[in-house]
Amino acid sequence: MSGVPGRYDLFGWDYEAFNTLTDAEAAWHEMWARRTGGPLLGLACGTGRLLCRLARAGFDVVGLDLSDAMLALARKNISMLPPEAGRRITLMRRDMSDFDLGGKFGLVFIADNSFRAVGTRRGMLSCLRCVRRHLAPGGKVLITERRFDPSQYAGARQVSRWSTPRPHPETGYLVSRKVEVSLSRDRRRITGKMVYRIAHSDGAESIKEFAFGVPAMTTEEYVDLFGRAGFETRVFAGYSEMPDDGSSPLLCFALDVRPSCRA
Repeated sequence: MSGVPGRYDLFGWDYEAFNTLTDAEAAWHEMWARRTGGPLLGLACGTGRLLCRLARAGFDVVGLDLSDAMLALARKNISMLPPEAGRRITLMRRDMSDFDLGGKFGLVFIADNSFRAVGTRRGMLSCLRCVRRHLAPGGKVLITERRFDPSQYAGARQVSRWSTPRPHPETGYLVSRKVEVSLSRDRRRITGKMVYRIAHSDGAESIKEFAFGVPAMTTEEYVDLFGRAGFETRVFAGYSEMPDDGSSPLLCFALDVRPSCRA
């Protein structure tokens, strides 16, 4: 990693405002946790909200994230839990594409469109192989991703509107953001940038930009990637047990280790 602060280091505090944890999402993960048993492992755990819900439900949970700022926010959320629930959560700073925890888990999950944030297909495959090594016998993997729809990228670069300004929790400066995205010509990669506008107390404004790039993958490409890592896959339409019919904006993948790949 470079010494340059990234987006989550500087603006991770606004993550929960733009990425809400719904009851349906929490219930989906808890349902699978009860089916598989613990302990649980959450990759790219962010601010730890889902970890907290699962710990409240009685599960021991390990959360991995690469951002110190996000882990600090997770510790803050954990501190607001009843002590017995808070003690069920362990946080670790790890790269989810390359980790070895020396333990086995009944359920591993990568929630909230975080899997492709690894950045490359090779990195995603490495992540899946790490996950497989950490699964207990009969364990499962849950991955939730937004459906890739190339029609959303028709024409030129897509630019969102500026968000409603929100006060920075430390400085009080008002911060708004917008997202600029485009699809590569071969339709295999989504690139763009997050742009933050900061209104300072003296009336001046400053801009900070953070570039990003993630794979653009169809449902079939996800399933193929999971297969290359040794998994069989079921695809559900959102947080339900209905098979995906091609229309849900959210894909929920449930992965089992293929019998031929079991130790």
